[in-house]
Amino acid sequence: MEYKRKDVFTKPATPADILKLALEKEKSSYDFYSQQIKLTKNPSMKKLFIKLKAAEQLHIRYIRKMLER
Repeated sequence: MEYKRKDVFTKPATPADILKLALEKEKSSYDFYSQQIKLTKNPSMKKLFIKLKAAEQLHIRYIRKMLER
């Protein structure tokens, strides 16, 4: 899997731009952990991925609230 940076701004970044980028990254992490939960056979790893996914969900909610201000 190739990672392409999306955090290079071609113009001055506003706080909203930075929050939108952070939201994209949190969603990407959430999706990654969701996928790993389905793929892993190791119960300990599955438990870890579930916790990490829940943390990302909290981050997503927090960033969305900040963007609503």
